[in-house]
Amino acid sequence: MDVPGRTTNTVSTGGKVPVTVFTGFVGVGKTTIILSLLNSMPKGYKFCLLKNEFGDVKVDSQIAKLANIDVQEMTNGCLCCVLVGQMKEGLLELKEKYNPDRIIIETSGSAFPGPIAWQIRELEGDGFVLDSILNVVDCKNFEGYSDNSYTAQLQAKYTDLVLLTKHEGVSERDLDRVIDRVNDLNTDAPKVFVNVDEPVSPELIFGLDTKLFQLQGALGPSNKSLREELDKHGSVTHHKNELDTMEIKCFGVENDTSVVLTLEKFEKFLGTLDKEDVYRLKGFVRLSGIKDPDSDSTTTTICVVNHAFGKWTIIPVPQKTVLEPEEGGSDSPAHDHDHAHDEHHHHNHSHHHSNVKHERQVLQMHFILMGELWGIKHKLAYGCGAGYQSGEVLCEFKTSRDIIAWDKPLPDTYDDFVAEQMRLKQ
Repeated sequence: MDVPGRTTNTVSTGGKVPVTVFTGFVGVGKTTIILSLLNSMPKGYKFCLLKNEFGDVKVDSQIAKLANIDVQEMTNGCLCCVLVGQMKEGLLELKEKYNPDRIIIETSGSAFPGPIAWQIRELEGDGFVLDSILNVVDCKNFEGYSDNSYTAQLQAKYTDLVLLTKHEGVSERDLDRVIDRVNDLNTDAPKVFVNVDEPVSPELIFGLDTKLFQLQGALGPSNKSLREELDKHGSVTHHKNELDTMEIKCFGVENDTSVVLTLEKFEKFLGTLDKEDVYRLKGFVRLSGIKDPDSDSTTTTICVVNHAFGKWTIIPVPQKTVLEPEEGGSDSPAHDHDHAHDEHHHHNHSHHHSNVKHERQVLQMHFILMGELWGIKHKLAYGCGAGYQSGEVLCEFKTSRDIIAWDKPLPDTYDDFVAEQMRLKQ
């Protein structure tokens, strides 16, 4: 098998590293597709992942590390606006450390493809070439989220290839509606179904030599009409116009088994999350009741949780002994791989860090939630926080910002918790 991507328009001419950009709304399956590519790579082929996500929960970099991918994760901002310019630093660092055959950029769900593409094209002199822009569309949920997200429409409009995920179980009529909707946005780009049990062929998506977003021309940064379109919708806070976010941290006394959440109780809570409200939940939690792979018994361990539109996976990470550290702290040593793995973090808007945890309390749960959350913020805070001694929730909604914090166990009932919060706001 030939090494994918080593075409005359990518690596072999001038020795440039090709860059593939994945766009798509939150929870559509971008990371799953990228990880599946590992199964199709010939031996010796190296690619690195530059991952962009909001919040401070480094879930995807942890999953990528388990899959043995060198990764940098740029958090607390968006590559197309807040982190604009810092992508160069991340790309150069990956190139210098790992000398990869390819770099894949996974954008946040609210990233405009144009500014990212222009940045990569400006780095041609530094040894990079933009190979393709790919858009992932969730067939089961596209009609719902595209109505609320101008960015989702823009991502489908400007792409070389549309990858259709989660089509299994969707009726033929509903599938036709989704494809018609995507075709209304982009007639020319091929549409390809991605099956859950089959990896995407690298020959399909590598070596495309995209013509999108050249530095000159109709899709160039100096084009007045395109610039006005982006400026109209694309301020540095554009992601807040489309999604509510909540960052939830819960603390418990170190080594106190009574505060460890059980897998059964946690999955019951996940089952109550309506996909019309909660598009995505991702993070870490210490759970009991996890099956021990070396015996028939159960154990307590930190788990990665990925929840998207009502479906979820829970992956034990036994080598991770603590959750993400607080400011100035240090995590447990990284899992050993063939290379060292580093994460690249940029903090570009302030997060509230209340001093709510008591001495000897450690982080037990750390999640980012995205969706239409304002109306259910108390339900989510109580659902995650009940049973923990202290916690804090940073709520960044489309029209407001709110903080919920507690330094003693929450009331016994949800109604009492809501009443207490109402009293505190008065």
